[in-house]
This record gives sequence, structure tokens and C-alpha cells, in this order.
Amino acid sequence: MSNMVRSDDELLLELLNSAPIVDGVPTDALRGSGASGWLRERGIPGPAAAAREVRDAVADVVRGEVSAASLGRFLRDVRQVPVVSADGVRWRLEGARFPARAVLAWAEVKDRLRPCENDAECRLFLIDRSKANVRRWCSMSTCGNRLKARRHQARLHD
Repeated sequence: MSNMVRSDDELLLELLNSAPIVDGVPTDALRGSGASGWLRERGIPGPAAAAREVRDAVADVVRGEVSAASLGRFLRDVRQVPVVSADGVRWRLEGARFPARAVLAWAEVKDRLRPCENDAECRLFLIDRSKANVRRWCSMSTCGNRLKARRHQARLHD
């Protein structure tokens, strides 16, 4: 997906999913020598530590581990400023560095953003864009099938 323009909610999802479990081992694209390349490829400015901090904070909110109010620290310097032109008035954000943009993106999709229900083997998130808003897994072909197969096996052995 490099060199592609991404919306802030797509960037947020990529950020949240930058610490997956791969073959049972937790990984983190924002740690180590590849972190700056990962950020640069996505056009995310600033140090990896700032991206990790906002990623972990939003992830904790989405998982219900902390209050959404904890994200306020990322929005302290953000202001909306009116810009008048021949077309009318539009609002421009000032001070919206990437961490603030990530929190604002979360606010736009928070009712559709959730962790995959396969929390034992998967740490990914999803934005459910379906009409019914009932999607449960990051991928039906991996996490969904695994959990359904496990439940089936458990029923057979009970």
C-alpha cells in the first residue's frame, strides 16, 4: 500500500494493526530498525515513540481498558480556525499533528472500530463498514474459521 493516499481512518487502522501476533509471537512494526521506514511509507511524520504512544492509547480505549477521556492529552493544542473564501466558510485544523489526527479519526469511526474477537491469537482491529455493524473478526478466512472450528470441536467432545 505504499505511495497510496490513505484516509485518516485507514491510517488509524494500519497504526492499530502494526503490532500483530504472527505465528503466536507478538510483533511490533514500530519498534526496531524498520519503524522509521514503516512510518515513512505511510506518510506518518514524527518519531516512532509518538506513533506507538497514540496507537497504544487508542487500542486501550477500543478494548475498553481505559476511558476515552484518556485520549484528551493528544488534542490539547488542536484548534479549529474559520477560513473565509468566495465559497463561504470552512474550518481548518491547526496543531493537528499525527497523534491528534489519529484520535480524531478514532472519533469518526469509534462505533464501528473494534478488536477482533479472536483475542487469544489475534491482536488486530477492524472497522466494520457493513450495514448491520455486526462483523466480529479481522478476517473470516483466518480468525473466524478458527474460532468456529474450535467451537464445533468443543460441541462434539461435550
